[in-house]
Amino acid sequence: MTRKGKIARLPQPIREQINRRLENGEEGKQIAEWLNTLPEVRSLMAAEFDSQPVSEANLSKWKLGGYRDWEEQKAAFQAALLFHREAAQLSQAGGPQFADQLALCLTARLATALRHTSAIAEDPARALEELHRLRRDLVALRRGDHNQQRVKIQREQLELDTKKFEHQAAIQNSKMQPQVRGPRPECGISKETIAQLEKDLNLF
Repeated sequence: MTRKGKIARLPQPIREQINRRLENGEEGKQIAEWLNTLPEVRSLMAAEFDSQPVSEANLSKWKLGGYRDWEEQKAAFQAALLFHREAAQLSQAGGPQFADQLALCLTARLATALRHTSAIAEDPARALEELHRLRRDLVALRRGDHNQQRVKIQREQLELDTKKFEHQAAIQNSKMQPQVRGPRPECGISKETIAQLEKDLNLF
């Protein structure tokens, strides 16, 4: 949802500072006084809001709208970092597949979002779109996990078939090789016999 209030029209770096001040518990009065001293803010108020300064009421509206969006985005970013660290730890430890863990987290988030939508009807269309997005992400995640499992099974089957083929080939080769026997005796007259014959011939 596009916001059109005074705070929403401020430059993003200034909105970021406002959000951090609100997060730290700073009072709206102090934030408004600080904002109205900034040249960028005074120029914008003069151009688009008849030079009316930022008030505590403007900050109260922002705290219920834009600031809440900022908190949700920050929480989502922190969750993504946590998921990344958990994925690395699971990979090193050889534990359950990270996709299964992430699917459980997304399922829990989906249930939380559903309760949040029923409790707060500030923007039903946006809440419904968020639920549809979560559902699509979950379906895509599970489909990818199932494809990975199928590829793993096919690879294991291929390895088994390869080992079976190699074993059968080894047996066939052993049958085709000639059997090895003991050394065959040499044919003909031995050297000792020839020497004796020459000796006997010299007597004549």
